[in-house]
Amino acid sequence: MVYLRMAAVVVAAFAAAGLASAADPVAFATAHGVVEKVEKDSLTILPRGAGGKFAKSIVLQVTGTSKVATLQPQTRAGKTVMTQRDTDVKDLQPQQAIAVIYADGATPVLLTAVVQAPAEKGGKTGK
Repeated sequence: MVYLRMAAVVVAAFAAAGLASAADPVAFATAHGVVEKVEKDSLTILPRGAGGKFAKSIVLQVTGTSKVATLQPQTRAGKTVMTQRDTDVKDLQPQQAIAVIYADGATPVLLTAVVQAPAEKGGKTGK
């Protein structure tokens, strides 16, 4: 009987803890524009507003789980196919086109981003 009461208390405690941790989901947002600045732990983008004009800069915290990919079109069997290549945030360049999904809070956190390949310079392919 004592074991049943103890088990009921333990189950109730775990249930309450589970409800507390899942109380409010994290809000997320999206933006697209250009890379403004890249630092060690942050990425600043200059987003475009609904009218196409640039809006206020957004500084996103970069974490170990932030993911960035470069869009790379390839021709396969005569057709253009869109592929993505994993990219380090430190390799991004100012004015590079970018689309992001980020956790919107007191400190916005970069979740994932896709960038266009930077423009070729001096005939280099960037590969």
